[in-house]
Amino acid sequence: MRFRTRLVLTYSVFTIVIIVCMSIIFEIYNLRYLEKTSYQHIDSLSRNMAHQLDEIVRPMIFITEFLLSDSKTLFSISTLARIERTEQNTEAFVQEKLNLSISLSTYCNNVNFHRVLFFSEAGDILSSNYRVYTIPDGSADIWQYPNISLINAALGKPVLLPPFSDPWNPRRPQRVFSIIRLVMGNNINSYIEVQKPYTVLENIYQLHDDALRVAVINNRGEIFYSQLEDDENTALTKLLAEGKEKPDLGRIGGTISASSYSVYTNTWTIVMLGNEGIKRAIRDITLLTTVMALLMGIASLVSIWALSNRVTAPIRQFIANMEHTTLDNIAEFTPVNNPPDEFTKLYQSYNQFLKRLNLAIQQEKQMNLLHLQTQFDALQAQVNPHFLYNVLNVVSHRGVISGDETICEICEKLAGMLRYAAGTSRRLVTIREEIEYLKDYLYLLKTRYRAKFEYTIDIADEVMEQMIPKIVVQQLVENSINHGYPDAPAVMRISVLGWIDGGRWYIEVKDNGRGFTNEKKERIEREIRETRECIDGGNVRLDIGGMGLVNIYTRFLISFGESAILIPGNYAAGKAAGATVTIGAPLSPVTRLRETEPKMGGGGGVFTG
Repeated sequence: MRFRTRLVLTYSVFTIVIIVCMSIIFEIYNLRYLEKTSYQHIDSLSRNMAHQLDEIVRPMIFITEFLLSDSKTLFSISTLARIERTEQNTEAFVQEKLNLSISLSTYCNNVNFHRVLFFSEAGDILSSNYRVYTIPDGSADIWQYPNISLINAALGKPVLLPPFSDPWNPRRPQRVFSIIRLVMGNNINSYIEVQKPYTVLENIYQLHDDALRVAVINNRGEIFYSQLEDDENTALTKLLAEGKEKPDLGRIGGTISASSYSVYTNTWTIVMLGNEGIKRAIRDITLLTTVMALLMGIASLVSIWALSNRVTAPIRQFIANMEHTTLDNIAEFTPVNNPPDEFTKLYQSYNQFLKRLNLAIQQEKQMNLLHLQTQFDALQAQVNPHFLYNVLNVVSHRGVISGDETICEICEKLAGMLRYAAGTSRRLVTIREEIEYLKDYLYLLKTRYRAKFEYTIDIADEVMEQMIPKIVVQQLVENSINHGYPDAPAVMRISVLGWIDGGRWYIEVKDNGRGFTNEKKERIEREIRETRECIDGGNVRLDIGGMGLVNIYTRFLISFGESAILIPGNYAAGKAAGATVTIGAPLSPVTRLRETEPKMGGGGGVFTG
């Protein structure tokens, strides 16, 4: 691809990205502005509707307060509560009902309300509006009335009931909403109710914009009025039930919502802007943004094309001169005017940089290799003296008690181990030599623990001549003894197995201790993975003097590369349980890998103690 083409494409892509980003920012800004203005509009509507509901409910509450503050009305209610129903045809009973009916049937009540009622637990019912059918007096059943228990619990405070079908007019049921309150101080429950028709609410909440919808919910979670779907009503009820002073309605069902709470009526008025109204505004904003982006893009591409032609003109002239240069006319080569020397200098500097970089990489690899080799040699030269202290204690103890040939045997084994561990001329030894070293170590353990320690060594003959880093198997056994028996079982059993499978040799160390916990096993596996990644990156550090599983795996990885394995695990046999650690590497020709040094003898087969 020509340089000019790459230049045009690069700047075109960059410009398009900038235009797209600016368009997105512009659209986001406009959408947020739209959302803000829409929210302000519906918030104003919700406050206005809440205020209108307050103004409707306020006279209803006032009428109940007026009636209960009138001494004649209260006297009539108290008298009716005291008179036995068997005396309901007496002059006093009839007179008090007449007086109460006169108090209810005022011009104000008939003009401003659907009707004003008095009813009681004794079945009394009186209405202000005789044009609307009311069940016969004496047949009122208050328990069929909605929320009667809630009204009783209010203890005389006015209760605003959401719209319901009027139970006092079964002939032509009409949806009404009402203010009702309990008349306190009587031996039977009596109530004053002020009703208004449901059409009053429809007039308040009727909107001329089809995209707007209204819902009114009281603080008890009851739907007072709603133009929403059932699932939206449920979502709003749950949100308001959280009891927040100002709930964050956010976006419910893809809409913009605003709410206003009335302390007077204890209701939330929620106004929602529907999806269709939002989509129309979004389409207009998106169209405007797209047109602006296209115009800016076309203008930018034309400018980039003209600018690239001007910038690359010297380069194209220089290339044309180079293409026509031969051995015959090299002396006649004429450089371009104002040649771009920066390109030539950049090419030369880059080649010199590659040479220096390659030299530095080779030196760094050599330094890392030497550093790892030094750490490896230093690690092999270390001897963990922990078990030696225990053995010396045994030797001292037996020497004090009696002259026993075991002392000589112990000293001989200990001397052989010291010679093997202290030798640094070789980093790899045969497994046969490693097993002989292990046998000396196990003999010392057997001398210390006697009947409390048992072991088995079963190594195939083919495995014996394979190579392994020094002091690996013994360290696996020592880790089992040190970490696998915190509770000191009756008998500690160690098994060392060796076999060949699929072109690889394997050695497994198994104990009957507590085994690996899940956390311990996961930590070891994670550290093994991290060690492999560090070595692949040429950055690894061995803990000098450390002989844990991760350090053993590091030595294996350095010696055998990616094919080395170390697998920790658990096994279960009957009621016994313990840990297993398996190490392995590919088979290799013995004649090529073995180094010349006197061998320690021994052979394969099964060895127990």
